[in-house]
Amino acid sequence: MNLKIAAAVAVLQVLVLGYMAGQREWIMRTGTPLTLRTAPVDPTDPMRGAYVRLNYEISTVPAALCQEETAQWLAVTDYRQQRRLRDRVVYAVLKTNAHGQAELVALQEMPPPEGPYLRGRVVSIDANGIRVRYGIEALFMAREAAIRTEGQALTEKAGAPMAVSVAVGRDGTAVLKDYAWEPLGLTITLHRPPETEPRDPNRPWMQAQRPINAFTATLHNYSDRDLAIVDLPRGRSFRLVPNRLMNADRYTWAPPHDMGAPTPESPHIIVLKPGATHAIQIDLTQPEWWVLDTAQPDAQPVSLAEIRDWTASFRLEYDPPAAETVRGLPHADLIRHVPLPSRAFSPMQGID
Repeated sequence: MNLKIAAAVAVLQVLVLGYMAGQREWIMRTGTPLTLRTAPVDPTDPMRGAYVRLNYEISTVPAALCQEETAQWLAVTDYRQQRRLRDRVVYAVLKTNAHGQAELVALQEMPPPEGPYLRGRVVSIDANGIRVRYGIEALFMAREAAIRTEGQALTEKAGAPMAVSVAVGRDGTAVLKDYAWEPLGLTITLHRPPETEPRDPNRPWMQAQRPINAFTATLHNYSDRDLAIVDLPRGRSFRLVPNRLMNADRYTWAPPHDMGAPTPESPHIIVLKPGATHAIQIDLTQPEWWVLDTAQPDAQPVSLAEIRDWTASFRLEYDPPAAETVRGLPHADLIRHVPLPSRAFSPMQGID
């Protein structure tokens, strides 16, 4: 009797695995194609075995995009209740933007009447938003290829996101098909003022906290063809965006209201040969780079150097002008009009 039960269980397991494999193959062949963008690959993320772990831009859902029941979950503070919400099925409603990439519109507990949308499960919840996994976070490959891909995130492709191709079934199940590095990468170097206070001779390794006061932003052409970037005066091709993983939109970029965007001109367009880079210096002490703490009534914009909140976190984003604003300028056809975020950084702690 026990042998029959064991055999039945074994057969059932094989059938389940066969069904899952067949379902994935069917979705690969017939599913709706979408392109998802990973967040800039973080080389500190561990690579385990023969796969690379991917973190998508849509994996972090800010509070403003949580709808229906998911919006109510944000108010849950009891740890036991939060644990009960883990693994709950949710649906990410998407749209395809002008660059051909799927971006998040809303997160809800029920599937929308029409797509595109992805079926996922809750990883964690806090007041700022919800972390979601979609079952496509592991990019499987041969071990040597996985190690090389992880190494590329450190060196050859530093600061470049991946464009991941997926197929999506009718129920929102996604299957990873392929990936490609984006051609342009952005890395940042943080600068701090020199030390002005002497160190404690008994603890020479300790130093006073020195919040950042400047950036060096470097754009990298990782493609095999010429690319053009736009370098507007005073770093105006960039903007500060809050890191969705930390503090959501508590700190917002608050440039002066009368600071209009400069009109691109021929000298602002820089052609990068394959493998070339272009570095841009940004002075964060200038008012156009100040931020506002929305949690403080009547607060005024301040520089990043004045923030003493260890959880404050931002990204620098390269935001090239729209195609119509550079039409007719030399090499305008080489410009990639896709915003490009850096890795996250904290004014107090540095790059995450």
